[in-house]
Amino acid sequence: MKKLWFLPFITISIISISSVRAQNSVTVIGIGKLGLCSALCFEKSGYNVLGIDINQAYVTSLNNKTFRSFEPQVNVLLQNSTHFRATCSLDEGLKFSDICYIMVDTPSTPHKTAYDQRNLNKVLSEINKRKVSNKHIVIGCTIFPGYIRSIGKNLIKDCINTSLSYNPEFIAQGNIIHGLQYPDIVLIGEGSKEAGDAVETLHRGVYRNNPRFCRMSPDSAEITKLALNCFVTTKIAYANMIGDIAEQTPGADKFAILDAVGGDSRIGHLYLKPGYGFGGPCFPRDNRALGSYAQIIGIEPLIPQATDASNNLHAQFMAKQFLDEDREVYYFENVTYKDGKVPIIEESQKLVVAAILAKSGKRVVIIDTEPVIQEVQKSFGNLFEYQIREG
Repeated sequence: MKKLWFLPFITISIISISSVRAQNSVTVIGIGKLGLCSALCFEKSGYNVLGIDINQAYVTSLNNKTFRSFEPQVNVLLQNSTHFRATCSLDEGLKFSDICYIMVDTPSTPHKTAYDQRNLNKVLSEINKRKVSNKHIVIGCTIFPGYIRSIGKNLIKDCINTSLSYNPEFIAQGNIIHGLQYPDIVLIGEGSKEAGDAVETLHRGVYRNNPRFCRMSPDSAEITKLALNCFVTTKIAYANMIGDIAEQTPGADKFAILDAVGGDSRIGHLYLKPGYGFGGPCFPRDNRALGSYAQIIGIEPLIPQATDASNNLHAQFMAKQFLDEDREVYYFENVTYKDGKVPIIEESQKLVVAAILAKSGKRVVIIDTEPVIQEVQKSFGNLFEYQIREG
């Protein structure tokens, strides 16, 4: 069985307990940024793919191939696809294939300590109304630990002989296709062994490497998704703290220090470089969600809390360094949350630092492509001056 993804759309896969390989088709419900990438990867690996979305104009643009994405490789894959189409009909999607990935948005809650899972709840409820049977339903985007056990299973209680599993991806926007094709690990929280086998089979056609398959209970997988990202954020925060210490120490070289630390095989160099803190749509909220869940079950979340606090302190430290330079104008280029062509600025630490400077009365100029500038203006208005550069 294959696997689909979509960032603002949670992945719920419905896979028949019968022959997955013989079916050779996949339905993807919610074909947004990640869902579309997954659908196109499935199509390229030989599957017939039907995408489901509620936006008719978007569906039409996909079918006539006029849709354009900032995500690398998506436009080429869409143009070259011969076995992918889209529709607004959920009924058609459920009939089309025994494998059905549903990718609906699970945005952060107002306090940014958990996930708003109402869209996922609605999709599962709609599936339950249709009383599907002999299916494996697989949630593929980030959910709060305990969701499948305490909520998800109850929402599909009328679906006979139907399991519920968890299978999130570890990808980054701006590099989604590559991330889907070359994962380090494949996380499967299997509702049953048969479901896990189906998910693993589905995945193997997409991968161009030999990732490790980590199969476990849904509860374990829900925690693992957050734990992995939390470890990465902790490593980033640690590297920046060491960098700040070196900055305040005469004769110390932060790059040399962290290069030596990363040379130890127990640590490694990945994410161990000084720079701006972590941001984006995944790392900050996953880190906070793990801390929130720990508190709920009575565990003091000192590490997630310290990581978040350290990230904020590092931004303030960088801003103070800039202020001490007392420049006439401060220029910030490439202000998305990570380097790349995707105009996503969510919790961009470069913008956090820029905002501190601007609010301190400094003249700050943001230089970026027009799509990025538009996103910055939506969030910051006239706080900055803007210069558009060619993409």
